Amino acid sequence: MLVHALCLLATVQSPRGVVGETAPSLDGVQWVAGVGEEEPFIGGGDVTCLFFFQSWCPGCHSHGFPTLSQLHAQYKDEVTFLAIQTVFEGYASNTPQRGVEAVESFDLDIPVGHDGSRQQRSQVMGRYRSGGTPWTVLIDRRGIVRFNGFRLDVKNGRAIIDTMLAEQAYETLDPKRGGQDLLGTRLDPPSFGASDAPLTLYRWWTDTCPYCDASLPAIDTLRERYAARGLQVVAVYHPKPPSKSISEDEVRAGARDRDFHGDVAIDGDWAQLRSWYLSSGERQATSVSILVDAGGTVRFVHPGPVLFPSEDKEHAQENRDFELLEAAIVSLLGGEETDADDPDDAKDQQQQERPEDDQGD
Repeated sequence: MLVHALCLLATVQSPRGVVGETAPSLDGVQWVAGVGEEEPFIGGGDVTCLFFFQSWCPGCHSHGFPTLSQLHAQYKDEVTFLAIQTVFEGYASNTPQRGVEAVESFDLDIPVGHDGSRQQRSQVMGRYRSGGTPWTVLIDRRGIVRFNGFRLDVKNGRAIIDTMLAEQAYETLDPKRGGQDLLGTRLDPPSFGASDAPLTLYRWWTDTCPYCDASLPAIDTLRERYAARGLQVVAVYHPKPPSKSISEDEVRAGARDRDFHGDVAIDGDWAQLRSWYLSSGERQATSVSILVDAGGTVRFVHPGPVLFPSEDKEHAQENRDFELLEAAIVSLLGGEETDADDPDDAKDQQQQERPEDDQGD
């Protein structure tokens, strides 16, 4: 294992502490280089990369700055890069001037800030719950933290930034809806077989869920519209309660009964659902839809329980969620939305009343 001699706080806090949350402010940072009359801020529709460092930190020089330099060289015209010396030790050595010199030694022409003194340790570190230096924070255009941790390499940094930049062409769900912390993360291939399609939509469902009854026809509509352009859709059956004794023929028949005619997979013991979704955060439903690209990077998450197109004001949220998912698919596949009509049987299902019970599915 390669060791980069990180500078650690006495108590290292969770690197996922603010992932999925609105990026904390940079109030109190002393901007010492590379800024004009207006101080840098988070937001405004730009993707942002924050790099926390100390001038005397060995890991910053051996790993952090080289990684930052490569990402900056590739994305400097699309991403806002900020370097902040977050001092929690060695105050006499980690001065503002030495911080500027450390950044300039890597030929980085980016704003440099300084936060922390002998009288008051860096407050930005506390807001971002960082565990020391080097520490990288990647923030999407909505101001939501997508990465917050020590060990960011160039490959993973590119994957996350590419995802965030691609999302500028479509809208994702409000972070409060749940599951949005998965955006930009890379998932291991599913246990029921990896997809080699450019884009794959996985929708978990079960036969006791009225929300699934309402959603599967809409999911099948997307499959029909975009299969020729590279979309694969997999309806993943998860029984309630979990069980490994599942008849594949019965599951396929159940999917057809719900007007879904695409690929079906079985997650009998919920192992895949737990691995990808339930174990990674607080979740309100199991009927999740996860859109991933060919590399396994998550591009869109709908946390359930239901979505379908509808002109009924009562189902405005279900319709809006369906529209956002379709817009993401169209954007990621390239091109315009098709003019294909919904199948009549799907329309009948999609217009039904939203059930009032079974909230946990």
